[in-house]
Amino acid sequence: MISAEVVGFIAGGLGMFVGLPQALRVRRLGHGRGVSLISWLLLFGTSTCWGAYGFDISSPSVLLTNIGAALVNASVIMAIMKNNLKSIALLSVYASALSALILNLPSAVVSTILILVVFAQTPQIVRSYKNLHAGADTAVSISGLSVSSISIALWFVYALLADVSLILLSASIAVSLNISVIVLELIGKRRRALQTT
Repeated sequence: MISAEVVGFIAGGLGMFVGLPQALRVRRLGHGRGVSLISWLLLFGTSTCWGAYGFDISSPSVLLTNIGAALVNASVIMAIMKNNLKSIALLSVYASALSALILNLPSAVVSTILILVVFAQTPQIVRSYKNLHAGADTAVSISGLSVSSISIALWFVYALLADVSLILLSASIAVSLNISVIVLELIGKRRRALQTT
């Protein structure tokens, strides 16, 4: 189990910093156009839920790295929302409520919730698809998504080593969603480049 935890900390360490390129890009550009606030709120909720699950299964790597990821996701939300202090209070209530649910609901319900929250990237897929067809420039960080995909692949390895089928399934879904966004953004970027030449 120790080797699984080491892999988990590496995976989670990478995952914690996935939001940083996106937060920096939004701050540098001064806007969050093309970035789905709903996706980031869902990702914050996802990290919170998985952190609570890590506490429940006594996995330090799942617990600590997801708490870190939730804080990074919150920084992206704050960058998009222009550091609105009211959003800090709302995020705190959101995190507390989700954690309480994960720690108190029956295992089958928790597993269902954890699989459902993996689909947090879905609004970004829709947004990227719309931006692709509109020819709109976006603030989506492909480098952030690439790091996220590597992190998810390592969670897949963690799941195999620790024999946690729930994480195995969720990692499979998550990497598929990430790759979808990357492909849509790369196609959009290429189309925009061809239109300007």
